[in-house]
Amino acid sequence: MPGGGIIRLDEGWRLDEGHRFDEPPHATPQPLLVPQQPITLNSEANMEYWEVTKQRAQLTLPVWTQYTPTLKIGSTGTTELEGYIAAFEPLVQERTTAQDTADASYRVVQDALLKMKLLGTKVPAIIEAMLDENEALMADMDDLYRSVPRTEGTILARARGLYPLWVRANALLAAMTPPQPAITRSVAGTPFTAAMLKGLLDGYTDLVKDMCDTQEALDTKRAALRALDRTVDQANKRWYKAAKATFDVGSDAYEALGGIPAEGGTPAPDTIEIASVTQGGEEGLQVLVAYVPGGGDHATTKLVKWQVVGVDEGFAHSAPLDASGNALGPFEVGQVVKIITEVSNSAGTRSTAPRTITLQPPIV
Repeated sequence: MPGGGIIRLDEGWRLDEGHRFDEPPHATPQPLLVPQQPITLNSEANMEYWEVTKQRAQLTLPVWTQYTPTLKIGSTGTTELEGYIAAFEPLVQERTTAQDTADASYRVVQDALLKMKLLGTKVPAIIEAMLDENEALMADMDDLYRSVPRTEGTILARARGLYPLWVRANALLAAMTPPQPAITRSVAGTPFTAAMLKGLLDGYTDLVKDMCDTQEALDTKRAALRALDRTVDQANKRWYKAAKATFDVGSDAYEALGGIPAEGGTPAPDTIEIASVTQGGEEGLQVLVAYVPGGGDHATTKLVKWQVVGVDEGFAHSAPLDASGNALGPFEVGQVVKIITEVSNSAGTRSTAPRTITLQPPIV
């Protein structure tokens, strides 16, 4: 309840305000000496979890410095807290760089798979149209079609089976009178050959390894930021608890605590993390957002928000967040889109770190 659980009567009367029930109804109430409306944690929009902790630390530091300059909470004093505050931004920048690198590596793998899927679907149709009279080749094509390219494994299997058939088809075309050109299929504006398909297959393992390496580096940067957040959060809360028990009610020091954010009765909403941001959907020009399962606890509003860099001021667009994924756009090739998730309830609003994608020529 408001005011730290104080039971209110009608017309604003309070049981602890020193009033007798037989006092005149317009008696002037005496102000409480404790802070009446403590600042709520995360009361601003678009704040990440670490921003909430940093904000509280920044408001705690001057009060700690002024009223308990020599007090330490474990190994943390005012000097350490100031250092922790300064350490947030470098760690956030490192995490952002690692996130962008991991996202780019993931999309390279997805693009390679999508190219192999497209080639594995379209090139067999071209081969059949040009060489359907060759029974031996068509029999092998029938075997190829048994592998339906829907998953990573089946896409790779179809591509592996297609490559030798594509090479055979090119040889048959070259032996015709007059010779016919080798089969190519344009993908995202680039004419792909059988040799280029083999290059995709040969290089795929290295792409996956790079993706795993960049994800591991991202996990390390995320963990470092989380560790700092926990350290500062615990120091903030433990000092606040000690100070509130130390300062006398009504003292300047006690009143200063009212300017430090405090957690209310309603828990702040849990963020919904973005698992991946890729390009696809309608004409290959939508941004597809997938989410990490779970999250969103205590949230009454769940949104995905985005902006086109250089066009929008801030995250000007939003849509209800669909846990199964959202398709945003379509956008234009070359546009840079930033995406966040935002969750809200009466305790405030939380958001995730922005994820960025640059629209490329679609693979269709």
